[in-house]
Amino acid sequence: MVVKFHSDESFTDKGFLAVYNAYDPRNPCPGQFACNTGLCIKTTLRCDGWNDCGDMSDEVDCKCGEDQFKCDNGLCKPKYWVCDRVNDCGDGSDEKSCSCGTDQWKCESGLCIDKDKVCDGTQDCTDRSDEASCSKQGSPTVACTEFTYKCRNGVCLSKLNPECDNSPDCADGSDEQDCNCGKRPYKHNRIVGGTNADVGEWPWQVSLHFKTSGHTCGASIISERWLVSAAHCFPTTNLEYRNPGSWLTYSGLHTQLDYSSAESRKLKSITVHPNYNAFTFDNDVAVLELSAPLEFSSTVYPLCLPDATHTFPAGKSCFVTGWGALAESGPLANILQKAEVKIINDTVCDTVMSGEVTSRMLCSGYLTGGIDACQGDSGGPLVCQESSGRWFQSGIVSWGDGCARRNKPGVYSRVTQLRGWIKEQTGI
Repeated sequence: MVVKFHSDESFTDKGFLAVYNAYDPRNPCPGQFACNTGLCIKTTLRCDGWNDCGDMSDEVDCKCGEDQFKCDNGLCKPKYWVCDRVNDCGDGSDEKSCSCGTDQWKCESGLCIDKDKVCDGTQDCTDRSDEASCSKQGSPTVACTEFTYKCRNGVCLSKLNPECDNSPDCADGSDEQDCNCGKRPYKHNRIVGGTNADVGEWPWQVSLHFKTSGHTCGASIISERWLVSAAHCFPTTNLEYRNPGSWLTYSGLHTQLDYSSAESRKLKSITVHPNYNAFTFDNDVAVLELSAPLEFSSTVYPLCLPDATHTFPAGKSCFVTGWGALAESGPLANILQKAEVKIINDTVCDTVMSGEVTSRMLCSGYLTGGIDACQGDSGGPLVCQESSGRWFQSGIVSWGDGCARRNKPGVYSRVTQLRGWIKEQTGI
């Protein structure tokens, strides 16, 4: 190869440095894998179960490793993705061999248990689905355990998630009391992925502003006077963060560029969970008391808090909302964002997050990455809609390894595990 330089005139200066790369057209990606798209990727990304090339050419004709599952279409996927209720292969082959034996019963989570353990009053499935519909098969009441819903008269039900489902199950009707929550007049079309929310679509979303810093964290409305947020939004590194007078809340807010239609309130008190760990983010929850009650409307309305026994099974579609960063280390959003995510199996969650997930945390998102909560969403709600049409808060945006990275889902505070403490502090 010959490189020629031509100049129209001559004079003395500092000179220049030219750097160029040369390659053999027959081997355009030396030491790397050449995608059909023209991209060059690391050889370690070949046959790892991820579409790194964009056209799946790096995942074709693969010999799967011992820690991988071979799909019917030839793709290799991590073994812990098998029977997780998500079609990771694309052809459903990772989910089709998940049946149980003839003498077994299949839980909604995919776990197999003996048939005689169904409706025996004891939780055998991790999602309690073995006791879910027993009230239709026999007596609706069972012996009380930590997993059964307890009516105010002390009677316990075997029915799964009976609270606020428009069907009175307790003889005293207590399962259908205090249910003015989780409803919205907004009519919407379901949208997958991060996108702008519409006005009034998420009426329980709150924006927390710290002094003159603008939007700092999110929160959710649970009553006229109480909000729920994350403890890490109020660090002790700066005592001003624990000072209620340093904060201003905006409810019914749609865009951070216009506060005219939002309800603004100061905080009366900030209560952080006494066992919150700033290093592990365990017990990452705080309750905020407003200085004056909110006026509920089509854009301001409370979210339903689940009973401690409420179950949000793996694979369930939920939504996370907030004004957080649109990309990792990127700028905050001006318009409220929403993203549909899925609850991830607890075992998979703990595995991909290197064993750092406690029983008071849950994972939600996609292991393939691309959709997630990010900086600025902290304290905001993860909400799931039940068959009654009501929305329940399953999680509080807590922490994660980056934003929307593959195999790194978002980690949320598990509201059901923190429900007792929230009720002690707020009465809600």
